[in-house]
Amino acid sequence: MNTKSSSIQAELLSVIEKYVQFTSTIEPFTSPSATAQYMLMARSCNAFSAAVSLCMSGFFVESYNSARVGLETGWLSLILRQDSAKALEWLTLVPSDSSMEVAEKQYRNTFGSPAWIRKEVSQEGKEQRDNLYQILSTKSHANVAATFFMCPSESDSNDLCLYGPEPLDSEEHRCKHLRGIFYCLNSLIYEIQSQCNVDLCVTWKHDEMGLFNIAGVGFPDKDTGLRVVPKKVNAAYQVMVLQKLAKLQQKAAR
Repeated sequence: MNTKSSSIQAELLSVIEKYVQFTSTIEPFTSPSATAQYMLMARSCNAFSAAVSLCMSGFFVESYNSARVGLETGWLSLILRQDSAKALEWLTLVPSDSSMEVAEKQYRNTFGSPAWIRKEVSQEGKEQRDNLYQILSTKSHANVAATFFMCPSESDSNDLCLYGPEPLDSEEHRCKHLRGIFYCLNSLIYEIQSQCNVDLCVTWKHDEMGLFNIAGVGFPDKDTGLRVVPKKVNAAYQVMVLQKLAKLQQKAAR
């Protein structure tokens, strides 16, 4: 492992440790809100720790799925800490209506809906949360974008490499993915600081390069230099794969 990876890993673990320490100050079972907040923040801390471990072990795509869980559970914890009724509902999973069909529908439309969670956290920064979550989802699910990466080579500067059924030992990708996880974690901690009136010494602002480290693709932009369009991330990877296939077929035909 080179010094750059070690440095980013150390920074990440330092912020996670601050997150753990803050979570440890919450006293569960003193109220529904405190109980829900503690349970979800503990889950969030562990998810980000798992993301770092997976990334360091070479499972880069898998690390983003853990970061996504870390964000989702962290956001939900902020919603429930402010609303005891919602916290009790989440803990029991059954709303006041006795019909399980109604209860399941209400759960799917609230606690079980990532879109609802992103909206309810705060109206401020909703677009950034939406963009970040969509990119993480694209890279976490069964999409083309989660199955290969671009690797420079002498023969073809846009050569594509498939992820194999094993860890990938690449310092370049390790650094990039650690930065992506760091961006996700800092965005959450920044919101925790704002809503919980606590200072964990974390600063964060929206950054296209932060999104690019996760997405892996972007478009030239005259104002920012680079722009990541979440809805087009998977399509961009699909185009590259199709171009690669067409090039190989043309070569075979010749």
